[in-house]
Amino acid sequence: MKLYLSDTYLFESSAKLVSSGQDEKGSYVIFDKTIFYPQGGGQPCDIGMINDLKVTSVKEVEDEIRHYITGDSCAIPAGSDVSLAIDKGRRILNARYHTTSHFLANIVQRLYPDLIATKGHAFPGEAYVEFQGSGQVVADVLRAEMQGEIDTAYDLSIFDSTLEEFEQKFYKLPYEIPGGKAFRVMRIGDFPPIPCGGTHLKNTNEIGKFIIRKIKPGDNSTKIQFSLE
Repeated sequence: MKLYLSDTYLFESSAKLVSSGQDEKGSYVIFDKTIFYPQGGGQPCDIGMINDLKVTSVKEVEDEIRHYITGDSCAIPAGSDVSLAIDKGRRILNARYHTTSHFLANIVQRLYPDLIATKGHAFPGEAYVEFQGSGQVVADVLRAEMQGEIDTAYDLSIFDSTLEEFEQKFYKLPYEIPGGKAFRVMRIGDFPPIPCGGTHLKNTNEIGKFIIRKIKPGDNSTKIQFSLE
């Protein structure tokens, strides 16, 4: 069970060890449920502690959430109950960047309708959103618009939808998602919703100060790099 999908602010929990193993990344353990977000979707993984063992990385491999730890994975017997605790500061920082990347897509597409967001990377220090289409983004205009909307304090909502339902109610996605299966969607206020499996804030006022680091126009594309304070 992926507890991080239902509550970004759940920093501690208990779980039962299902199995353990080792691969090219090191020793790992798997639980019946977890609060640890695995790296993916342009967002870094959570780190933290399992009992007194440090979790250094988390990755989803064939539907398994593997928690890579320092020390011997056999130190926790199968079926044991354990305490999980994630790094709160890292979780919130990652959620701030992830929420901002989607909000940036919303605002850019409202200001410049010919630009469509196609790719996002929400790692702190490396964050950017790429857009396809033609349009010259004016940094001062975008910065002011983003900060103003951030400070408006929009609530976020999370819900599930199928591809057919989503495209009938909202818009046609610029990328492929398998049909017939429900997927997770996030929405900021009344802005267009975006399919996403990452962690997000409750309200945009938690984002803070938005900074444009660089705008890189390309051949029918624009890459906007940003940071937060």
